[in-house]
Amino acid sequence: MIKFIDNEEKYKNTKIKIARWIFTVLLICIGCLSYWVFFDENPFLKSTSPNRSNLVEITEYGNGFLFGSKNIKVYFKDTKGNIVREEKVRVANIMEPNNKSLYDITWKDENQVKITMNYEGKTKILIYNFNTEQMKISIE
Repeated sequence: MIKFIDNEEKYKNTKIKIARWIFTVLLICIGCLSYWVFFDENPFLKSTSPNRSNLVEITEYGNGFLFGSKNIKVYFKDTKGNIVREEKVRVANIMEPNNKSLYDITWKDENQVKITMNYEGKTKILIYNFNTEQMKISIE
């Protein structure tokens, strides 16, 4: 009788250990998936000023399941690669996936950059001045 009770307790303890292990693995998988969907940044597009003193870098922020990322981050960096400013922009596409052909980065001079984002329903224009650190966003 005592042997039977010990085996039953061992069986319950084993079931609890297995359930904890499965729960831990599922929790880790959900955490990794959440990071990939909401927080992962992938380099997307880079452009340097004519004299290579300033840099604009566009990264996709998060991953959409069907139609790509719905957000981008635009980083404005100085000569040393330090981030001067960053701007998060919502991608205004419904069905079209986000790709490099939607963006046009033009430098007016060494310190002024114009980023044109041609989305499905609208065009967003972002103008940034590295000297004054002022940004202007317009929607057409």
